[in-house]
Amino acid sequence: MTNEHHHEPQNIILFPGVVKRLVEEGMDELKRKNGQKALQLFSQAETYEPTSAQARFGVVLSLIELNRQEEAVEKTKALLHEGIGDYYETLQVHVSLLVQLSRYEEVVHLLETVLSENRLPSEHAETFYELLHFSRQMSSSQAYDASLLDEEHKKETELELRAGLHATNEPAKWKALQTVKQLNVKALLKDVRELAADENAKALMRTYALVLLHDWNDRMPIVIKKEERSMEVQPAELSIPGERDIDKAIRQALEEQLEQEDPVLLQMARQLHHTYLLITYPFLPDPPNPKAWACAFHLVAAEQLGLETDEEDMVDCYGCKRFDVLCASNEIEALEKDILLESQDQNQWFHT
Repeated sequence: MTNEHHHEPQNIILFPGVVKRLVEEGMDELKRKNGQKALQLFSQAETYEPTSAQARFGVVLSLIELNRQEEAVEKTKALLHEGIGDYYETLQVHVSLLVQLSRYEEVVHLLETVLSENRLPSEHAETFYELLHFSRQMSSSQAYDASLLDEEHKKETELELRAGLHATNEPAKWKALQTVKQLNVKALLKDVRELAADENAKALMRTYALVLLHDWNDRMPIVIKKEERSMEVQPAELSIPGERDIDKAIRQALEEQLEQEDPVLLQMARQLHHTYLLITYPFLPDPPNPKAWACAFHLVAAEQLGLETDEEDMVDCYGCKRFDVLCASNEIEALEKDILLESQDQNQWFHT
């Protein structure tokens, strides 16, 4: 029987400060990444003083260090039930453990209960709304639907989605943005604008946000910066990606060259073009020569498929300048890694 299992000490006289000393030694062992020794020390301290928040929480931290999350989550559950320690700090660790264990429905149920009681301190609100949003995203039976915008749930849903839009977790941020569009949550227009303008967010996500602002007929100017380019736009006045004159002209030039000759190569070139314009939107291709860009997408797509090409012959076929094709090809290749990653994304919004 290890000293992880606790019994009331019999006939033990404690020296003053022994629990404090054991906790301090346990913390020192944790800092050294010695989880097993730390667990022994914290467990001993808990045996002497079962209501010691430091000892009980130390046991939790030691179990986490030892990758024993199943045991740790039972300990945090007990702390919450017994009201030992800071409730919200313990709740945050407890919920994080549930997420690690993929127990998403428990997270949704628990946090919905806490939030419904309107007793969440502001300093913890964003973290819990973000965890709730992520867990709802991952839970098969707790998905978002229109009922979450009724009078009873509207405020909590908007706060949850707002936290999702500002999340550091990319899938959570994407899901929040798509849900805002799906449920038409215009109360979050300001947050969507912030995402569209955020230079640290993924370019495709920013484009999605900008198109949503267009759909909402947002006429307030917004500054968009991507790479070295910057422009002020009114989202409502923008043409959506793929519908601008130059986008259509590039597609047409590709189809004229490849539709009959090589449909597979055409599809690859069109997908490269489509993803490229989503990454760079709302900026127009530069140089503004659609045939040069079509030629460049043709060349890059052929290279990716391992096909041999004659650059000079292709430039002649498209009737454009080699310098313009070179400039376009260089820009495509500079973004090639991002284009390839996003082309493989399962979100159909990005596919031609």
